[in-house]
Amino acid sequence: MVSRLLRRVKQRIAQGKHQADIKAYLKGGRKPWSRGYKASKFDFIQIVLKDDGLIAKFRSLDTLPGNYGYGYDERVVEYPWVLSRLSGKESKLLDAGSVLNFPQIINNSILSKKAITIFTLAPEGHAFWEKGISYCYGDLRQLPFRDNWFDEIISISTLEHVGMDNRIYTGKNTPVKVGLDAKKAARELVRVLKLGGKLLISVGFGKHQLIEWNDTVFAEQFDSPTLKDLLKEFESCAVASTSFYKYTQNGWNISTEQECQGVEYFNIHTTASFDPDNAAAARAVALVEVVK
Repeated sequence: MVSRLLRRVKQRIAQGKHQADIKAYLKGGRKPWSRGYKASKFDFIQIVLKDDGLIAKFRSLDTLPGNYGYGYDERVVEYPWVLSRLSGKESKLLDAGSVLNFPQIINNSILSKKAITIFTLAPEGHAFWEKGISYCYGDLRQLPFRDNWFDEIISISTLEHVGMDNRIYTGKNTPVKVGLDAKKAARELVRVLKLGGKLLISVGFGKHQLIEWNDTVFAEQFDSPTLKDLLKEFESCAVASTSFYKYTQNGWNISTEQECQGVEYFNIHTTASFDPDNAAAARAVALVEVVK
């Protein structure tokens, strides 16, 4: 009885802090990465994922409402795009990059029937073993899975980090040699995907940029030539299509490759001020859907 009461008290305290953080973010002018940014972003994403009309727009690549996702990073288009394309059936699903490993996402009903494996570089601060989720750690360029194993694979905003200095995520102090190796990782994802299976990928897109943190490169933004080179890895697949979303002062919306060329990444790690559009990270993403 006492322990149950303590749990309720803790939940109310957490909920109160959550709401206070969101209020601070909104009253502070929606500045990315400020107090309440993450809480507000995930609240927004949860609302979107419950809106069948919005999910239908992502599924058919229709125009989004004005100011959609203003002040938030690319996850506000990546998550609904991915979940609109996953099957509602039982399947073996690989999350290559650990973007599902958040309570606001992992509890989504579309994922409830799936046997999920999360593969990333290093253990994170939380896990959902009670849901039967498997966690594996290592290099995407050398996946420890047999050929044709997964029914569905997602890799969201991950390939641009392969081969880069990922100490920002792992916390390790050992310097690494930097060089984008996304193609090798893409090759591995195709290898472990079943025939007829679906692979969903997103990468930051626009002007070619090396994204720095602490005087080292932790990501590379794709441009048209580097994206075209990556897409060669899917030429043997039955279907491979690419869509684009772009961020402006009017929020996120469906776009074209041509319209996204030249847009620049906002890097919170190397700037002391925000841009007028309140961009949080990438200003455009390329979304690739592959069927093997």
